Order: sequence, then structure tokens, then C-alpha cells
Amino acid sequence: MKQRESGGSRTWETPDGTAAGIHDYPGRDLEAMSSAVRYHRDILRIFSPYLGDRILEVGAGSGNISELILERQPSHLYALEPSDGMYELLRERLRGSLNATVHHSLLSDFLEAENTAGVDSVVSVNVLEHVQDDVGELARMRTALRPGGYLCLWVPALPALTSRFDRSLGHFRRYRKRDVLQKLERTGFAPVRLAYRDIIGMLAWFVVCRLLRQELSPGKVGLYDRLVMPVTGVCGRWLNPPLGKNLMAIARRP
Repeated sequence: MKQRESGGSRTWETPDGTAAGIHDYPGRDLEAMSSAVRYHRDILRIFSPYLGDRILEVGAGSGNISELILERQPSHLYALEPSDGMYELLRERLRGSLNATVHHSLLSDFLEAENTAGVDSVVSVNVLEHVQDDVGELARMRTALRPGGYLCLWVPALPALTSRFDRSLGHFRRYRKRDVLQKLERTGFAPVRLAYRDIIGMLAWFVVCRLLRQELSPGKVGLYDRLVMPVTGVCGRWLNPPLGKNLMAIARRP
């Protein structure tokens, strides 16, 4: 969604040209993914070696990833979420966590307001595709990191999979491996790992969202998470598929 200025208030323009308030993101994709417990745990399994003691999560949503990060007992988690509705859910979900603070802000505003002295890790899961200036956002993520810190990035992959559902969610793009590599290097990151994930999910997404033009629902996602993710997770430990529904990247700030 593209940021616009109107009468002093900020709005976002979605890919179909409609405007919405900066804090009005409804989180329909997060609602659909709320039952994907195995999916989220597989992401954290991949990220785990690169998560330090002080972690910044950009676009924490309703806290699906946040809770898993906190299971590692970091010294501190900064969870950022600009959406009004998602922020309230996130704040309630993390209310009892003494080593977490929830921030109702964009990354740019957080960097201006907070002096974190550089975090060890930045986590961004299914967020960058919502940002029109993704190169600028990657540069801000680099600024948030201490030298030697790691970015743990997860984005939707393959422009050929772009569907009406993607556009309704405010996705500006899906990524190719070379796109992410170029943008990471352009913003001063040193790529460490870059791989496609979930080749079975790629086929499911193509059929459900592209061919049948349907949307994801908690029921569909839950069924996939129970029946397919155990196989996908095991295969992902040993195989490096040439394509996939998602793309994961680990990059280091030199």
C-alpha cells in the first residue's frame, strides 16, 4: 500500500487504487493464517540460528510469530504493528510478557522515536510485499540492526502466482530469488541464505487462488497445516526446491 498525504493525515493506496487509512489494515490474511501453527513453527525453526537476544519484529500482526519468538526467551522483543485492530490483538496477546514491548508504529516512526542501540535480529514475515518502497524498508531494517546482526526475511514468491486474493490483501508484488538478492545487496546487506520454500503450497495456491479464484480461509489453511505441512517441513530440512510459494532470506549487516 502506497503512503499518501491528505490534509495532514496519512493514507495508504492499495494496488487497485483504493485508499485506506494507515491504521485500517484488516488483517484478513493473518486471520486466515491464524490456524497455521506448523507453518509458523517451521519459519521459526529456519530463523532460530540467527535470532539474538534483542529482536525487532516488523509488522507483528496479531502475534503468531511473536509468541514463538518469546518461547526462546530473548532478553527483549520489540514488536511493531501499525494497524489499529492488529495492534490491539497483539497488545492483548503479549500483555503478560515482561521481556516484550508492543509499539503501535511503522518502522520509520519507531527508529525516530526509540533509541534501541541496534538490535541483534530483525524479523519480517509476510510484510515486505505490503510496502511499496520495499528497498527503503530494507534500508531501515539495516539501520535497526547492530553491525553483525541478522535480518530474517520471509516473503511470498513467484509473480506467476499473483492472484486477485493477493491484490485484495494489498500485496504489491511476489518475489523472485534474484529480486530479493539484488535488493539486499543494494541496501548494504550481505546475503547468507536464500531459498524457496513450500513447493507443495505453490501448487495449492495456484489451483485455489489463481485457477479457482478463491480466498484462503482458516478452515482451508488449518487442513493444509495438519495434512501437508508435516511433509513439507520434513522435506524442507533436506531438500532445496527450485521453486516455492514463499522465499526465505537470511542476510547480515556487515
